[in-house]
Amino acid sequence: MSDSGERKTRFIAFSSGKGGVGKTFLSLNVAAALATRGHSVWLFDGDMGLANVHVLLGIQPQFDISDAVAGRCTLSQTLFDGPAGIKVIPGSSGKRDMAEMGTLEMTQVVQALGTLTPAADFVIIDTGAGIGKHVTTLARLADTIVVVVRDEPASLADAYGLIKVMHQDFGSRNFEIVVNDVVSVPRGQQVFERLQQVAMRFLELNLVLGGIVPHESEVMMATRRRETLIKAAPRSLTTAAINQIAMRFEGLKVDNENSRAFLKLVGGTARTGSQ
Repeated sequence: MSDSGERKTRFIAFSSGKGGVGKTFLSLNVAAALATRGHSVWLFDGDMGLANVHVLLGIQPQFDISDAVAGRCTLSQTLFDGPAGIKVIPGSSGKRDMAEMGTLEMTQVVQALGTLTPAADFVIIDTGAGIGKHVTTLARLADTIVVVVRDEPASLADAYGLIKVMHQDFGSRNFEIVVNDVVSVPRGQQVFERLQQVAMRFLELNLVLGGIVPHESEVMMATRRRETLIKAAPRSLTTAAINQIAMRFEGLKVDNENSRAFLKLVGGTARTGSQ
């Protein structure tokens, strides 16, 4: 891609108000789509309690983020190669101490992440669901927060809660809404407009429709085969929607304010562009 002196790493967080909306599936497949398009991509499984990226890939890593936090290995030793050449940093699953990790440990994770990813075109962060400190710490450092929703009242209500917290408490404004697993594009548009109306009315915040991903049986097929959808069903409508999301990200600009915040946390070790 671009010359290393001009490269600007884009940090994109995939978040959701509630679990079970396909956030991790989309994080993985969008990362693979970007890598297929020639970008250097790192995928960080930022769910500190119930990580699932490695599960979707059928891989049991030797180390995960909990080992790095405990000092049993370095963060670089947790890395494994994912599909299409992406680099994956696995999160932790089923460990209470990680789910309850404090601010200091979380900051150390962010610092270590910054030392590893300076040359990447994209760092995709698959946060946990909800509004806990693990989610907000990672999401607020992203250039763009992708909020994944489904056509369900609870999903929309919790997505609004996440957006409200990120906007009012941390000043986040760059939200892209991806409506996942929807029966049709018009229905996906309606779901987005409902969320947009609430955000505009109560937060005076304009949301952006980042994508509409249709419901297809190929998604479950790929999940069962432990493959990315773009490999298992490259001509499916869902893959086409994922590629559209990836192409949108190619045109996104780095949020300089968030990048400076990230640099402050990592002690100036991450490069977000030319000096």
